[in-house]
Amino acid sequence: MPHEDSISIFHKGMPIAAKGLSIPDFLSTKPNLFSSGFQFPIMILRDSALENNIKRMASYCKSLGFELAPHVKTPMSPQIAKRQIAAGAWGLTIANFNQARIMFEYGFKKLIIGNEVMEPTSIAEIAKINGSGAGHIIFYIDSLAGLKIAQDSIANVANAKLNVFMEIGAVGGRAGIRDLDLLKTILVEIAKDDRIYVRGVSGFEGAVPGGDRASEGIEKLRNFLRHIVAAAKITAPFIREGKIIISGGGSSFFDYVTEEFAKYEGDAQFILRSGGYVSHDHIGYENMYPFMGAPDSQRFYPALELWARVLSVPEADLAILNYGKRDAGNDVGNPLPILKLGKKLEAFKGEIEKLNDQHAFMKITPGTVAVGDIIGCGISHPCTNFDKWRLLPLVNDNYDVIDLIHTHF
Repeated sequence: MPHEDSISIFHKGMPIAAKGLSIPDFLSTKPNLFSSGFQFPIMILRDSALENNIKRMASYCKSLGFELAPHVKTPMSPQIAKRQIAAGAWGLTIANFNQARIMFEYGFKKLIIGNEVMEPTSIAEIAKINGSGAGHIIFYIDSLAGLKIAQDSIANVANAKLNVFMEIGAVGGRAGIRDLDLLKTILVEIAKDDRIYVRGVSGFEGAVPGGDRASEGIEKLRNFLRHIVAAAKITAPFIREGKIIISGGGSSFFDYVTEEFAKYEGDAQFILRSGGYVSHDHIGYENMYPFMGAPDSQRFYPALELWARVLSVPEADLAILNYGKRDAGNDVGNPLPILKLGKKLEAFKGEIEKLNDQHAFMKITPGTVAVGDIIGCGISHPCTNFDKWRLLPLVNDNYDVIDLIHTHF
């Protein structure tokens, strides 16, 4: 396991005085985000929201008889992943073999690579890990060409073993088999190779063109999910160990996934791969996910906040903050100002109109912001925010720092 016990200048936002301190020693000082010399901008995680989201998703899956293999590409944090496993997760999902290596090194042995793998050396390493019993790693196949690459890659691997999902895709979407006749052809070829074990079928409804919560978009999503179920019926006779796994689910439409997969007639293991739920957000998922409008005890809460200083108020209705695209993702929308620390901490409304590399342009009501104020922003989509921070303070509801969360990108 990598050594990551001390604070360095490469951990942006951390107090200058913390440089060189071990993390336990730093935490023993009982730091607070606003009174312990943290350097703004800095992104933080709210512990209460993180814990709520982990427990809520675990409870949801358990109530429906589904397993959860959370997609951890969003935070890429073993510390958060450990909490998800402790709450009952079956294993983890990652996006590529490099991420799998990191999580495997941290002790996570049941991994789904939610993608095809084409690097021969990566495939060979997966075959060694599976064959030795050291881990259980699954990746996707969606073509005869991909199957041939996998077979050639393990030609010289002793006791080679590959576990694969047949990926099902939507027309106009990302990767994945469109034609179920092709699925059958690939399965027949795999059945000739005793080194390769088909574990089930998988797909990602979030990549369906036009999928949303409007009536027409819902039907597009459901049709795709029914296509996965149809693929599962074809695949089931080719399962050589255990029961077929049927997997899907991002963080926006997992309710449709559970409803449609439950219609499968046969013995199956269902695994959701939702990931963004763990930190949620203030815009993207918040306006799309299944628990919108639910009672407070049944919803997800945004866990990420980005805090920044007001550098300038050059015009009456414009404030410039000291963060930009190097600090915050804006693939779904710009961050959302929600809090202000001036003389006191209070709710705040503003609008981030645009981001430069290191500056945010915030539209304000004249007179509401002063140079030097600290503005707290919610984020629009978690998947492009964690990767900009190597170390994030984990805070309680009083903004006392109770831990530091590492990311590995």
